[in-house]
Amino acid sequence: MFNFVKNYLAKREGKSEYQEALKKFLADGKLDEREKKQLDELSAKYSLTKEDLLDANKRAASLVFNNISNDERITDEEKGDLETLMKYFGLSTSDFEFNQKNFNKFYSLALVDKGILPTLENTGLNVIFKKDETLHWLCGATLKKQKRITERVSYSGFTGSIKITKGVRYRVGSFKLTPQTREIMVDADSGNFWMTNQRLGFLGSRKNFSLPYNKILSSELYTDGMSIHKEGRESSYIVGLDDVELPAAILSYILNNEL
Repeated sequence: MFNFVKNYLAKREGKSEYQEALKKFLADGKLDEREKKQLDELSAKYSLTKEDLLDANKRAASLVFNNISNDERITDEEKGDLETLMKYFGLSTSDFEFNQKNFNKFYSLALVDKGILPTLENTGLNVIFKKDETLHWLCGATLKKQKRITERVSYSGFTGSIKITKGVRYRVGSFKLTPQTREIMVDADSGNFWMTNQRLGFLGSRKNFSLPYNKILSSELYTDGMSIHKEGRESSYIVGLDDVELPAAILSYILNNEL
């Protein structure tokens, strides 16, 4: 019994020491060979098994992923360091706090910053591409339009009443109706928003448009989409998007570097 308690306490101490060392070593997001050797020595010193270290390794991998995601950019170096760490720990992305959607987004944003735009296969998009046209972006979207609605009617003006007989009064004066209206944004159609190296567009079941980049006068971003103002057109195209950051980064790069 005494030996069991002694071994239990020693292992607990070893796990704590291993975890602190791991946290210190991963301050730069990776482990070098010297640090790996020290971790192996700690494991041997306290007879720590792979199962004993599993929770600490999972937390460490989660910490590294969160750290490289903080600036919403994941570089090739950071991607490689995370993959190396996962291999060393024997972990898969399902073993720790890994967000595949955020990883894809932040890695793609870092590539766009370097001028490397995503290249997609033109599958499922019923658009005839021009010569040397390359698809860079495709996602579900809505085409928006402004709609004026009447919320209520206000009454104003002088009114009064004169008593004629008991229970009967005659109403005099005048009043006018003042409708209270406001404009809201509604969906005109749903479909796909796409961008190539030559133009961008929207293709829905009822509405569609496409325009070359040199016809875009301005673009404005919102939390849930973007507006695109075309030369010679009075109103803007307003496209609703679930995530606007990556398509906005691609559009910005093309407008600033390829025209």
